[in-house]
Order: sequence, then C-alpha cells, then structure tokens
Amino acid sequence: MTSKERFVEIFRSQVTRPGAGELLAWLETTDFFEAPAGAKHHGAYPGGLVDHSLNVYDQLLIDLDARAYSMETRAVCALLHDVCKAGAYHLEGRRRKNPDTGRWEDYRGYVFRDPLPLGHGEKSVFLIQRHMELSDEEALAIRWHMGAYDEAYRGGSRALGAAMDCCALVLALHQADMRASQEEKRERGMPHPYGGGAADGCAEGV
Repeated sequence: MTSKERFVEIFRSQVTRPGAGELLAWLETTDFFEAPAGAKHHGAYPGGLVDHSLNVYDQLLIDLDARAYSMETRAVCALLHDVCKAGAYHLEGRRRKNPDTGRWEDYRGYVFRDPLPLGHGEKSVFLIQRHMELSDEEALAIRWHMGAYDEAYRGGSRALGAAMDCCALVLALHQADMRASQEEKRERGMPHPYGGGAADGCAEGV
C-alpha cells in the first residue's frame, strides 16, 4: 500500500462528517500527495508531506492525552495539520558550492513560495474550513501545532499558552508533530528539525 492509499483509506474510514468527501476531492487537485514536507528539513523529497502526515497520525494515536478525543478528531488534526504546504514548494534550478571541491554546481531543489501567505497553522485551518467544518478544539490544535516555533508566539503572542490551557489536543498534536519530525530526521541521518532555526514552511519558508 502506498502512502497515498493509506492516507485515503484512513481518511475515508474515519472522517465522515459533511464536506469530508469534498475536501478529499480538493486534495486530489493539489500536489498534496506529491509535495515535500519541506525544502531542506524533514520530508524534503517528493511525497514527504503525505509521509509526514501519516507519521504524525501514528504518533497521535499513542498519545495518552489525545485518547480522550475521537478517532475522527485525531485523524482530522494529524492528516490535515500541514495542508497549508500544498502548492507552496516548487522544484527549481539552484546553485551551491560543493564542500569537497569548492566549486559551484547546479542542482534541482525545492523553493518555498507560498501563493496564499496567511501563516502556517492559520492557513491550514482556513483551507480545511473551505470544505469541512472543524470543532473549536480541532481548529485550535491545527492553528497552534507549531508550538513555540510559531511566528506569532515568537513575536510575543500569548495566545498559544491560552490555547494549551483550554485544550489538551493543542499540546498533543504539537508533540506528535515533533516526535514524527525527529524520527524522520533520524532515519535520514539529519539533525533535529527544529535545532537552532525555524521549522519548514514557516518563519524561514524553507
């Protein structure tokens, strides 16, 4: 079973509210199933976005705090938290210096260029609710899934703390996202995805 097939199977079996079919049909019109999760951090390869979404789903299933929520809510939050990245990464010719030879070389790499720069979690909530309603807790969790790496929090917003205080799912989704990213990094022999910089597709747009 491919990652896309698993995603679709989980989504169809667990997300049954009005608009779910329309949302899935819309995803098919985007590059969601072919896009990377980032340009140079975790999931920086074709299909990395759907792989990461499934990894977050698996992590959220084992989170003790998240077990208080329905399977549908967990599937919605995990599978769709990064839908904002669809259509935002573009393969282009780039230049880099080879560290071994010291010479410049051409290569094909991903460039982050967001056609609808609403923010990270904010954009995911907006795109989902074009097709399907979210509960307040689902919207909060998706909006703030970046945790302390969210641009608004880094700019001084106190809303993240308030969201975590009133909704355990906010922290649960953030931690599931972090664990999934860490595992993806370890599998590819790369450093921690949030070590010393912003996460993919947010503050640095990488």
